[in-house]
Amino acid sequence: MKKKPTIRDVAKAAGVSVATVSRILNDKPDVSEETRQHVLATIDQLGYARSTQWQQLTTGKSRVISLHYPQKTAVLSPVSFDFVTGASSACEENDYSLHLITQSLKESTLLDLYRTNQCDGMILMEIRLDDWRVELLRQHQLPFVTIGHGSNNEGVDFIDFDFFNSVIIAFEHLLSLSHENIGFISIKPDPQRKRYGPAIRADEGYKQVCAKYYLPEFYDEVNSGLENVKEATINMLKAHPEISAIVSVSDSAIAGIFEAIHTLGLNIPDDISVIGLTGEQGAELTTPSLTSLQFPSWSMGYDAGKMLIDKLSGKTTTVLQTLVAPKLYIRASTGPVKIKI
Repeated sequence: MKKKPTIRDVAKAAGVSVATVSRILNDKPDVSEETRQHVLATIDQLGYARSTQWQQLTTGKSRVISLHYPQKTAVLSPVSFDFVTGASSACEENDYSLHLITQSLKESTLLDLYRTNQCDGMILMEIRLDDWRVELLRQHQLPFVTIGHGSNNEGVDFIDFDFFNSVIIAFEHLLSLSHENIGFISIKPDPQRKRYGPAIRADEGYKQVCAKYYLPEFYDEVNSGLENVKEATINMLKAHPEISAIVSVSDSAIAGIFEAIHTLGLNIPDDISVIGLTGEQGAELTTPSLTSLQFPSWSMGYDAGKMLIDKLSGKTTTVLQTLVAPKLYIRASTGPVKIKI
């Protein structure tokens, strides 16, 4: 195997000192432009790449961002992985590496990621209304951003989706099609996800829209998993045959809802209209295509990464808080209410 060139190899080939190469690699101004271009050309010719260790020694920065996505408290789905790939793209574009952490963390372990220079900043996912990670990092004034937001967001940079208004928009579209008996399926957080922001805000939106339009409440909170959602949907439709539409803003619920409707011999949208939440491509994967609230998870992951990088580089010093407005894309899974004779 061919030996990788070192900084000493670059210095020898360019006919300069190691110190001069170091100054150029770290973009120091005290080098002539002619020498700088000569050394950079030598670097390209040799295929030299700085090691992470060298960067850490010379800059005090790891150029690593950690993303904490605790899988034990998460519902895994394509939308979830879009967050990771979006954040990774932002890091790659800005010469950072992304370190994905999926295990649960203790306070000491979280702080050690900063103290031992394993990362320059963190992106936190699966945010609860009262999240100890947010409080700890805010208390120690360490750089971080969150995907999601809690009840106290003072000084916290975040990006989140507006789950509250997404439910209202979905129901108002169905009301415009004369649907009045509308079921709502919510995925139940596990015990470790109590006071989980998205679920609570979606439920609040559901209660408000029902109260505003005097709608009967057909609500079920179910455990995650296709079979759980399928069974709950079947039970709801059997108990309330007057239901003409179903809404869920849990992307992992859609497959179970569709299977339940088909199992009962009903058609979408002739018998039951369905509105769900999907990623940027998931709506076209169902038959019929899903009328959906598009959840821009890739873009949110990318923006979270860029937000943190700008914070680390000093490009921005203001607190940035973004709530992404929901957009409804009307497709084949919704239609006018079927008049029963």
